[in-house]
Amino acid sequence: MKTDCALLALFAAAAVRLAAAETLTADTAVFQQADAASPVITRLAKGATVDFVGEAPAGWRRVEIAGTFEAFVHTRDITKGLDVREGANLLTAPAKGAPVLTTAQKDDKSEIVGLRGDYCQVKVTKKLQGFIAGTEIANRPSKPLVATPAAPAAPAPAPTTTIGKPIAATNTADLPRLFSGTLVVARRPLINPNPPYDYQLSDLSGRRFAYVDTKRLVLTDRIENLVDKIVTVTGTVRNTVDGKDLVVVAESIQVK
Repeated sequence: MKTDCALLALFAAAAVRLAAAETLTADTAVFQQADAASPVITRLAKGATVDFVGEAPAGWRRVEIAGTFEAFVHTRDITKGLDVREGANLLTAPAKGAPVLTTAQKDDKSEIVGLRGDYCQVKVTKKLQGFIAGTEIANRPSKPLVATPAAPAAPAPAPTTTIGKPIAATNTADLPRLFSGTLVVARRPLINPNPPYDYQLSDLSGRRFAYVDTKRLVLTDRIENLVDKIVTVTGTVRNTVDGKDLVVVAESIQVK
């Protein structure tokens, strides 16, 4: 019995060493890996309380932080409910081969905030693990790749333009976002003869990444004058009825 109690005490002491909350005495960078050359996830302000968990290489400490972070996910990993598919890689940049920030899990809260070609820019609320250096590296100035962990602020209303008229939003999911691409006519006799919408946004390669619903636009200029130009569209994003494509419900359009 004494041996069992001793083992339990050792395990409890180890758990305390592996998971402990501390208050930072200086602004501190949280690196993605235990390597000063790896991306900086975020910077924690002096006085912040952090949880140190698990093991880490000599000179480093593993930290767990909870917050809202920005990342990019391929459009094929967006579900019909506009959520990030479980198991999808959340990347630090909208590019193939970009470093993986984390992997989407079932209970993650995510929100699409933009489109970048074949990738959706998302905000995801969850816990991430990173590394804090035990040397001066921890305090070096650096720009984080993702948002600082904090309660997400309500986005500012979309700016009014001379071309479109923004509409009121009732919650953060309905607030307008900015999307950029080339506005082109969606109807193509051979490839897409009966599109669900008349216009679409295409990336630099000419590939569609979202349809554009123009029914809410109050135009002071002919939309035909914007076709084949790089534009910025203010609007909300959702799925098409069949769930196969994304559509931006445009509230304003202006040449970029």
